[in-house]
Amino acid sequence: MVVGKVIDTYGLGGELKVQPYLEASHWPSLKKVFLKRKGGDYVPFEVRSLRRHGGGEIILRFEGCESIAHAERFKGAKLFLPKEELPRKARGEYYYYELEGLEVFTEKGKFMGRVTGVVEQKPYDLLEVEGGKLYIPFVRRLVKRVKLREGKLIVDRLLEEL
Repeated sequence: MVVGKVIDTYGLGGELKVQPYLEASHWPSLKKVFLKRKGGDYVPFEVRSLRRHGGGEIILRFEGCESIAHAERFKGAKLFLPKEELPRKARGEYYYYELEGLEVFTEKGKFMGRVTGVVEQKPYDLLEVEGGKLYIPFVRRLVKRVKLREGKLIVDRLLEEL
């Protein structure tokens, strides 16, 4: 499960600036993550230190990463955790990977497409349907039910007109 992406180095001492995909409150409990670059293998790293940064990013340092030259190699890599190590969710919360692939239907049964991604945005996230042909705000008013076991997401009938 992807939990973040390395967006840049930070300082000269080997720290990395990470865009988190997990709630910030879950990060302090992480002790080990796997990094993966496109086309590469999953490489395990022990977390030496981490702290929050101004724009919502996380500043992270791995054991053995002591210089900017070493940290540069990780730019663009994604951070992963095995699913069994993900923090527990509260009722009504979903990980993005759970939503991707769900079939979207209106309350009246009209098929709208499949969720192909989630766009993080304030004040609410958007469900990307069919690669961007449609974006649905992930709010209770429009998303009526998430049926993970059935692979379905039920949205308000107002969206039938789209």
